[in-house]
Amino acid sequence: MIESFSVEEIDRCREAVTKPACVQALALIASGRAIIELSPDRRGNVVIVELDGEQVRDPDYPDDPSRQCGLSGSWPLYGAGLIDVFGVVTPAGWKLLAEASA
Repeated sequence: MIESFSVEEIDRCREAVTKPACVQALALIASGRAIIELSPDRRGNVVIVELDGEQVRDPDYPDDPSRQCGLSGSWPLYGAGLIDVFGVVTPAGWKLLAEASA
């Protein structure tokens, strides 16, 4: 989990999640409309597996299931503790969303 991140990485992620794209990515995940998957190292890309019940693939390679689309703004969500390893919004993530909508 987050224990494998350095203090600097966590700080960088926490700073980044204040940006609108990160909050919007988190809101999309929280809505249940998007099912995501973390990159194997959990430091890079977050890819959209499904959106509104439909599989999402890179539009340049629609017939290649290994070509998935990244979710813009989502890279720091795991490192900041806002989503867990399964792509589920954590209590900290719900708190950020509540603060952002207030």
